[in-house]
Amino acid sequence: MYQFGFKTGHSAGLYTNILKQTVNHYTTRGSHVFVCFIYFRKAYDKVNYWKLFNMLLDDDIPLVLVYLLAYWYNHQEMCVKWNFVISGCFTVTNGTRQGGVLSHCMFSRYIRGLIHNVASSHVGCSIGNIPVSILAYADDIVLLSPSWRGLQYLIDCLSLCTKDIDMLCNERKTVCMVFSSQILMSFSPMFKLGTSDLQFVSLFRYLGHIISNCLCDNDDIQREIKNIFYTHQHFDSQIQ
Repeated sequence: MYQFGFKTGHSAGLYTNILKQTVNHYTTRGSHVFVCFIYFRKAYDKVNYWKLFNMLLDDDIPLVLVYLLAYWYNHQEMCVKWNFVISGCFTVTNGTRQGGVLSHCMFSRYIRGLIHNVASSHVGCSIGNIPVSILAYADDIVLLSPSWRGLQYLIDCLSLCTKDIDMLCNERKTVCMVFSSQILMSFSPMFKLGTSDLQFVSLFRYLGHIISNCLCDNDDIQREIKNIFYTHQHFDSQIQ
């Protein structure tokens, strides 16, 4: 239920709206919300497909289908094209197939355990009895907690889970945001991912939407207006 990517009836807009509504639920009740936007290093390319196939077997996927996928992936070869010159073929031992129709489904399955472990920690934001400590759209993941200690715990938990599936977080592109209090932001200690300090931001472009720490939609509205203007301008040029 925490994965919004590649699902019928789901979209990046719905995903970011749930993020904003969760934050708004806390801030209107006088609470701060700490958020961490996780950025993976080459997420799809890091998939260990032998671990993925074992996950599929755990899901009781027919053995013949897993054998077929294993054969395809174990015998795939790639080459590099540069300035009209093509290199020799070489084997690839990890990663989901680029552009494959099954790749997004397999990636979602690959990180499902990570999402479950974070969500079942009972740390972070929740609405009623429903944990909302983690939201995912494919490989874009956000962690939410009403306390500094809670978010640091979620970051540590996710970091451990990524090691189990041979993935890495990009410390330079992973950022944090504090909603509701500018004063608290200035006194809040840095969050850590491993040994690296994570940067605080007040404005962040996420899945095509602009999110601000004051929950103001003005920047996002301006972005939409520019997109509409560009679309009409491009359409008019095509007609001419």
